[in-house]
Amino acid sequence: MIKISSAFIAVLILQGCSFQLRKNTPLSDDFKQLQIIEMSESGGLRKALETAIQEAGGQVSEQSKTRIRLSNIREGKRIVAYNRERKARIYLLSLKLNYTILIASKDNQKDRSFTPQRINLDKTFLYDANFALGKVKEEEQIRESLYGEAARLILLRLKYGR
Repeated sequence: MIKISSAFIAVLILQGCSFQLRKNTPLSDDFKQLQIIEMSESGGLRKALETAIQEAGGQVSEQSKTRIRLSNIREGKRIVAYNRERKARIYLLSLKLNYTILIASKDNQKDRSFTPQRINLDKTFLYDANFALGKVKEEEQIRESLYGEAARLILLRLKYGR
């Protein structure tokens, strides 16, 4: 009986430790339709940003008066640690970009723009030559997570700070 009651109490305690997802905060009416302007090509970032906008209840449209201009997109990979044989062991994957939010005026004469912002993200990546194919896939997943994080940061500014 003691074991059963202890197990029941443990289940009740652990139930409260579960991760709870928050609802997406919807975009304001000013940002329901957005146009994405890229000054340099980064298909993964654009895709992640489009997905994040749609999940927040917005829509990507080429005719929108509100635009997000992405510029100076740079992705990098550099070695940060070596093993005993002097082979690369840990890499740092990075994503850097600038973005500006532009809103066209009612009479289309002059755009109103918010202060340009910069995003710098990086993640470390442990490399093992014995699992090279798996590590390539892991590197792609890390890049996708960097794109998703950049998109999340841009949307946070749209939702709360502008």
